[in-house]
Amino acid sequence: MIRKQFYLLLICCLTCATTALAQRTQPYFIKLHTGEVIMANKIQLKSPLFKSNYFLLDDSLSYSPAMVTSFQNNDGYYARIEPGNHPDAFAKRILEGPRIDKFYTSRLTYEGYSYSPYGYGMPRTSRRRVYYFSKDEGPLYHYNYENLQMALGDNPSSMVLLHRYKREKVIDTGVTIVGAGLMALGIINSERTMEGDLKLSPMLYAGAGVLGGQLVINLFRKDKLMQAIQIYNYQVKQ
Repeated sequence: MIRKQFYLLLICCLTCATTALAQRTQPYFIKLHTGEVIMANKIQLKSPLFKSNYFLLDDSLSYSPAMVTSFQNNDGYYARIEPGNHPDAFAKRILEGPRIDKFYTSRLTYEGYSYSPYGYGMPRTSRRRVYYFSKDEGPLYHYNYENLQMALGDNPSSMVLLHRYKREKVIDTGVTIVGAGLMALGIINSERTMEGDLKLSPMLYAGAGVLGGQLVINLFRKDKLMQAIQIYNYQVKQ
């Protein structure tokens, strides 16, 4: 029994070691606009404080990001989405399929200035994810219904899911309008009693219930766009 457990432990260790070795020896590269692919064991995107960004290969060779269309390093695979030298010009692949890949990058957005007792404060910023996709290793497009409808148009099953997504969006818009309208009427019809208390209209509660129910449904609703991509890739595999 002890010997059997020892062998199982040994097999697990060898499996983990093999996996780790495969990950360390996977080919890293940068691909230039000229089509040239440069392999390396280590690739870093450097962002010096007072200098331009650059790719550093094997701690010796450097390339301007403006020359690069895509690259693979220990963080994953990245493809260019816009001109420029900054890191946000590349999007990271989060789904690799036989034909459809999905990418994302993060964007810094400004939400106006914060207020303080002494006047305006610093601008408020936040980062949001922006998603893209590519077909057959082609250019990246924004991850939305219109672009996916064109890319997946040759797959009937994917198109069914896209049509469901569109229908759900129309329903969501209608529900939002109804809920907001009920809340607005509820506020208008709310009144104060003789005792000075505020009596809220039932329509205000109804509108809040409609919007709250919609929020709960959306939290548990599956992403139809992602399902359409998965079916497209799965049927290609078949």
